[in-house]
Amino acid sequence: MGSLFTHVVDHALQKGKRKLPKAMRMTKREREIIALIVDGLSNKEIAHGSISPTHTVKSHVHNIMEKLALHTRLQIAKFIHEENS
Repeated sequence: MGSLFTHVVDHALQKGKRKLPKAMRMTKREREIIALIVDGLSNKEIAHGSISPTHTVKSHVHNIMEKLALHTRLQIAKFIHEENS
């Protein structure tokens, strides 16, 4: 689950032969949350499954969106899908 984003990023880097910008480096927890977002889970579902407060999950999602320069959870899922294609 946590390796999905790493795989996508590695694939994108191999494809484009570019270095990953520092801002796009995700923590292990952020990678886990990205995978759960792609699976369609809500913040509340992610929080319940990981025994984290919902506001902590929201903070991680916010950080992910900032790093990827995206505005919605749907854009995160779309980004991952397009990079994995």
